[in-house]
Amino acid sequence: MGQIGPVYIPPHAQPAEVIPAIPAASVALVRPAYAGFWLRACAFAIDTFILSFFFATLASAYPTQLMTFPDQNTQSLLAIPHVTFTGFILLFVIMWAYYVFFETSSWQATPGKRLFRLYVTDLAGGKITLQRSSMRYFGRKISEVTFLVGYLIAAFTEKKQALHDIMAGCLVLRRR
Repeated sequence: MGQIGPVYIPPHAQPAEVIPAIPAASVALVRPAYAGFWLRACAFAIDTFILSFFFATLASAYPTQLMTFPDQNTQSLLAIPHVTFTGFILLFVIMWAYYVFFETSSWQATPGKRLFRLYVTDLAGGKITLQRSSMRYFGRKISEVTFLVGYLIAAFTEKKQALHDIMAGCLVLRRR
């Protein structure tokens, strides 16, 4: 039942009890679990296998448009099929779509990363945008043309960031 009428507070009443604040030093900071170099390398290998399988299937349907084949009589190490310019552009677009689609999805990870419980975030831990994922993909191409040095720096940075992560302002984290 509620109170009826005014409340009398005597002039000599004790002040309300003050609860002291928790000292900042006792609050445990949760450090994100950064994905290490080898986990990321294994995830990358799986994604490369998936993309290669998809492109090989597509190239088998359109072999002359996407691949050039060496002369049957050539006995050289260079006598292997090569991707045509059209095939290169198509592969580039397929790879871009693959990485952007999966990294911006609710998974926040490609199938390879998901298998190892990894996911991509922005520096604040949020989901990345289409633009940030695209920047990360194009940064990955710079990492590749530097003889993979852009990837290797992930083994030596504090937050385990590769060059393309730094360029796009991203982190690759591990789910606990």
